[in-house]
Amino acid sequence: MATAGEIQFPEPIIHHLQSFLTRKEAARTTIVSKSWHSAWSTRPNLDFKERPCDYSRIDEFSKYAKKTIKRYEQSNLKIESFKLCMKINWYGRVDLAKKLIVKALKIGATRLSLRLNDRSNRFVLPHEVVFGAENLIGLSVKGCTINPDDDEMVIKCSRLESLSLDEVYIPSDLVSNIISSCPLIENLSLLSYTYSDYEYDDDEIENNGYEEAVGLVNNLGRLRCLVLGSVSFEKLFSGDDLLSKLPFLEDFTLYLERNNFEEVDIQISNCSLERIKLELEDQRHMHSSGKRPRVKLDVPSIRKFTFEGDVIPSLSLISTPYSSREWESYVSVKCQRYGGPTAFWFGELCEFLTTLRQSKTHLSLLVDNHNWTSFDYKVRDNIIQGLRKHELESLAINMRGIPSLNCYALLDGLFRLCRPKMITQYDKQQRYHSKYKRNIDFLCLTLEQGMKVKVSRPSQFMYGLNDLEEVNAQSFDVEWRPIPLESLLDIADEQQHQRVRLLLKWKPS
Repeated sequence: MATAGEIQFPEPIIHHLQSFLTRKEAARTTIVSKSWHSAWSTRPNLDFKERPCDYSRIDEFSKYAKKTIKRYEQSNLKIESFKLCMKINWYGRVDLAKKLIVKALKIGATRLSLRLNDRSNRFVLPHEVVFGAENLIGLSVKGCTINPDDDEMVIKCSRLESLSLDEVYIPSDLVSNIISSCPLIENLSLLSYTYSDYEYDDDEIENNGYEEAVGLVNNLGRLRCLVLGSVSFEKLFSGDDLLSKLPFLEDFTLYLERNNFEEVDIQISNCSLERIKLELEDQRHMHSSGKRPRVKLDVPSIRKFTFEGDVIPSLSLISTPYSSREWESYVSVKCQRYGGPTAFWFGELCEFLTTLRQSKTHLSLLVDNHNWTSFDYKVRDNIIQGLRKHELESLAINMRGIPSLNCYALLDGLFRLCRPKMITQYDKQQRYHSKYKRNIDFLCLTLEQGMKVKVSRPSQFMYGLNDLEEVNAQSFDVEWRPIPLESLLDIADEQQHQRVRLLLKWKPS
């Protein structure tokens, strides 16, 4: 019964409201009323998350998980989803994880999310139970081995709509077998999974991966979201143009980590694709001009393009989006190479932004290198002065521990190639960089100087600010509020966190 003044919600509605909260937040709702407490005790979404590095509470976590599952079994309560995040550091924990997974499926779980910290590869997924669950709709696994003893694994989860494998050891042909048995898959994520058939050499594995890719595409006619991070699937994007055979694909993400991008060609072609995310990481952080990956996009329905990485590719658009469509680009570039960003680097960035000029572009830069001794001024005269300026919706800059002169040199090159409408900063003075100024200090001093002093020759410092008309500063507390630009320099050092933005007005080009 509801108490006086209490609004009584049906239990399914309370369950639905609690599902939008974190586990800890949802648990706190038990104090609202008896009905909310009862709803928490019968929630259909079980979430067991062990705190990392909290070894003192390992036994407490095990007891809580087993007690909760037992209560659901004894009360004949059903669940819809089951999430398990725990560390597998000895064989007793392997048994616990397996028992929890098996029991979760027995009490009705149709969605499984498993995050297992298993560096010793002790945990083998109970595949006969998981892939034998006919009502399974979603499966997300990170950190385990899937290696059936039998030559053929019986797959009964034909209703599966979402599959995610990350840091999983699995036989080379099993992924294709799973997908061919689950024709309803709409969301597929394959990240850094490793073949467990060690008798293959690298070429055989790559060829097997390509054959898998062909079979994968032929069995994924309903696919809407695809995330790939496996090297074996690189051939998807050259030659046969397999992505074009997915008629309903809307989201595509590709992660690549390489020591050498010189021979990497990526072609993404699909008429229905609306969102693309591309992340490239040079594992050596030694990328140099002339050895960039080449990326070609043939995506007339694109609405959002996201790039993240520390190597800037050579980008080309084979087809442009439909004229009536507005689309956005979010570019996040890390510069962590030895010697800092050179004039060639600015030239590569300018070329990349030029290709995206039809979109509303947002740029984020992270420059992090304590060994950056000087900017490439000699080459700058030939390259930086000729850069085309790009309109940016927003710009975010994070310069970590870089000496003052190099920060000003970075801003000099940056304002020669772009005209941001807004610069956003979340400034944090880090202790080990305390001898350096904050990012916002460099920005304010640079912009103030650009407003006061106009230079006439392209070779002069801060020539890129010649067409800057006005700068307005705002800081965020509960809401954005205007503040004088000069006041940003007077903020006390003890304010470790500050979120500010600068609104820039430029002269018509």
